[in-house]
Amino acid sequence: MDKRELLARVSLALLLIVIPVSLVVYQYVLRLQLSGVRIIDIKAVVPEQGGFQPDSIQVQSGETVTLRFHAEDVTHGVAIGPVLGVDLGEIDPGHTKEVTLTFDKAGTYTFYCNTWCSPNHWRMRGVVEVRDVANAIPVAQRDPVIETLTTQGIDIDDTVHSGGQSKISSEINGFQPSAQRGAVVISQLSIPRELTDIGWQQRHSPQQATALLVVDNPNASTSDLADAVAYLWAGNVNPQTLSSAASLYNKNCAACHGQTGSADGPIAGQTAVKPIAFADLAYMWMRRDDVLYAKIRRGGMGTDMPNFGTLFSPEETWALVDYLRSLSVTTSQP
Repeated sequence: MDKRELLARVSLALLLIVIPVSLVVYQYVLRLQLSGVRIIDIKAVVPEQGGFQPDSIQVQSGETVTLRFHAEDVTHGVAIGPVLGVDLGEIDPGHTKEVTLTFDKAGTYTFYCNTWCSPNHWRMRGVVEVRDVANAIPVAQRDPVIETLTTQGIDIDDTVHSGGQSKISSEINGFQPSAQRGAVVISQLSIPRELTDIGWQQRHSPQQATALLVVDNPNASTSDLADAVAYLWAGNVNPQTLSSAASLYNKNCAACHGQTGSADGPIAGQTAVKPIAFADLAYMWMRRDDVLYAKIRRGGMGTDMPNFGTLFSPEETWALVDYLRSLSVTTSQP
């Protein structure tokens, strides 16, 4: 072998082996070590094999850390909440994704899988405990919406209650109210002042709103009244916020409740209790927004629905409620 051939082979080895290995070592070891940022490696396997490992991490307030997630067996999706807005997307087996965060505020944060990975997918969660200068973790604040419902004696797991029943629900069954049509007809109706108040809307159902409209508009058609209520509920919803809520729904809810809210997700047949069909107008028309909000945040007793209050902020939860409404009515604005 002459010198030129030997040099060529050495050069080829450098290109194919040494340089790529050096880049990997720099990317995943030296770069972070040189930065002085603490690196935390987290293995992701299906819950039946242990879920996230480790599933509990301690961080000091103000500390910057790099969380490195390694998918070991199947594809996992990783997000961190609430408030942080971190979504790393899907991580295929044998691959790694990372995020560098500075936890400025003490508290408990949750990292979780948002890609259905196994029958026990909902158990795929871990926590980041961020301690303050006194080395303490602030006590989680109680949710005022849930507290109010409890004080009122309202059972958020009751699938029958929430807005009273009358012939209105049966009359609009099979009809999809439209906020776009409602924007036109609402000017022709007498609208009680409370119906335009967001707080009132959150504490009452569209069924109750329709009943009030009937009193003030006895000659109006049921379809016009339903369209007006759809507009009142959808009129203050920001399209961008609704789009973000749709993403949360698709990643966290659709596997059970279905892409269109028809309770026909791929896992629907495996749940202890049949998932709610949010596309069912007769059901949604009698549901209060605050009850839907509370159910999302606390989870469903006696069902496979976990709590999402540790994952989503209150604002994200209200936006998700608005999105659930959009599955049974047409919310597009003119």
